[in-house]
Amino acid sequence: MYSPLVFIALATAVASLHMIAPDHWLPLTALSLKEGYKRRRVLEISTVLGFLHGSTSVLLSMLALFVGVSAFGLNDLKEVSIVVLVLVAMYVLINTLREKKGSKNIQSTSLIVSILPDPVLLPIIMASYPLGNVELTVIGVTFIAVSILALLVVLAVVMTGVVKNLSKLKPTTVDYILVVALFLTSIYIYFYG
Repeated sequence: MYSPLVFIALATAVASLHMIAPDHWLPLTALSLKEGYKRRRVLEISTVLGFLHGSTSVLLSMLALFVGVSAFGLNDLKEVSIVVLVLVAMYVLINTLREKKGSKNIQSTSLIVSILPDPVLLPIIMASYPLGNVELTVIGVTFIAVSILALLVVLAVVMTGVVKNLSKLKPTTVDYILVVALFLTSIYIYFYG
């Protein structure tokens, strides 16, 4: 049977891991250095960015769930959620490999990256659909809150200068971890869903 705590933990892990990737916090750090923003201003902006990123990700996931259930009459989403998990994991993996080949410069990213929705929440929302609306809401709110907190923590740590090597962390490393988490989630749903 589905466990709400598993999906809340997954949403927490995905939000945390994703916001550690430099493409979410490095553009804001660079902008703050260029514009001379004070620490408080940077943390305020990161709170807004984390909220917008989390909210757009939740909205995208809920919209996809609504379309799937309404338009296609999907009542049992177990198989669909497993397929979506694997497809999103493959999408992340392929994009990661493409980015690695192209060796895209992280400084060329903008603050928009921190706002755009992340599709990795979609399969988690779809898989947790049988739990009900209250649990879906808790999962969505958890994802938003953890996105905000994770970005705040990362920026606070980066701004102290304690973790200078964090900027050397490759987004691909975080993406590989997300891919593994998505595949493990699909296995969980297959056996326990």
